[in-house]
Amino acid sequence: MAFIDGDNLAKRIHDRGALDPQEVRRIVRDVADALAYAHGHGVVHRDIKPDNILLDASSGRPMVTDFGIARAISDGDARLTATGIAIGTPAFMSPEQSAGDRDLDGRSDLYSLGVVAYQMICGDLPFNANNTPALLVKHLSERPVPIDQRRADVPPDLARAVMLCLEKRPDD
Repeated sequence: MAFIDGDNLAKRIHDRGALDPQEVRRIVRDVADALAYAHGHGVVHRDIKPDNILLDASSGRPMVTDFGIARAISDGDARLTATGIAIGTPAFMSPEQSAGDRDLDGRSDLYSLGVVAYQMICGDLPFNANNTPALLVKHLSERPVPIDQRRADVPPDLARAVMLCLEKRPDD
């Protein structure tokens, strides 16, 4: 693996809180391009979160890392593919991941990217709970507070794109 001189996105959000909308747009676009490449090759990441997005210190270029879950599933690791088992990081899991669906496609990663983008824009996750089961239920059933109600300076097209990523049904 190449050495990346810089921090991960989780540290940037922790240190700075909500990010500038143009920075969010750039990071989301680059991560979405990386995911499109992976999805085009039949790989679903399954654990998109700020900790798995490295930011190069000199260029600011984001790099998606940690394809370990995707690799284990594609290699047929039975420990990770059992029906009804949720695999990933609960705060960033898509509704279909939260339900333990084993037939995920790239739309699951796009939901997770929407959670990351929401956190970058608002400084908080769209859902919080005291325990993992409650958090998973929120991903399955609740709608996040719309971005324009949390932060008025976000361009409407960016807010709309992020909220579309957070739709509950993959077809939406």
